[in-house]
Amino acid sequence: MKPSTVFLGVLGVLGLASVYAEVFWKHPASGAASWQTAYTTPYTLQGQHGTLSVLSATGSLEQIHHALTEQHGDRLVWFPGDGAAWAMALDHSTLVRYLIQPLPSGAWWITKFESNTKTAPPPFSLPTKHQLNDLPIPAGAIPSFYSHDEGNEVQVEISEVSASPQGALRDLSDKLENAGWTPSPTNTGGFAMFVKGKRVAFLGAKAGKDGRTRILRLHKPLGVK
Repeated sequence: MKPSTVFLGVLGVLGLASVYAEVFWKHPASGAASWQTAYTTPYTLQGQHGTLSVLSATGSLEQIHHALTEQHGDRLVWFPGDGAAWAMALDHSTLVRYLIQPLPSGAWWITKFESNTKTAPPPFSLPTKHQLNDLPIPAGAIPSFYSHDEGNEVQVEISEVSASPQGALRDLSDKLENAGWTPSPTNTGGFAMFVKGKRVAFLGAKAGKDGRTRILRLHKPLGVK
């Protein structure tokens, strides 16, 4: 799987679109040529350290493409989709990846991840060990994704297990409760939330087309969206 595809998929899994949309409603942009930065943080994505920025812009997708082309020249690779796009550019030793998606207002939110290729892990490599150690680890889980937003201390790890989604979620929920986490009374379906002191944990489980279950664990401070 391409790194940018992973980037796109994980943003969707985390539901960041709605969070960033709320930020952009509070920080509207005046034009595609004058993008505004709503959020910037040191970030780790699949073991690769870099900087994550969230920006807002108005105008058309074509105008955004033009602005990025002016910035990166022929180093930009542009992949338009159905009303959205992602792009990447290699400027010397810096790899820049973009995810561009629309807001209900007609504006756009743009997620940008910059990293140094000299310190990057091998292309398409997966984590070799679990890195989110503040929460119990699913039984027999194989790590497949990890990200860490150092600005707001949000960690996300996705693992693969052979158990059913219901069984995997039940097993992990029991481990959290035994570790002193309190479940939310609204926990239903394939997601669950727990609180312990000033920390929050989210769990998600979903069956993949390959028959294996993906378990998502998210750990963050209470009050951070």
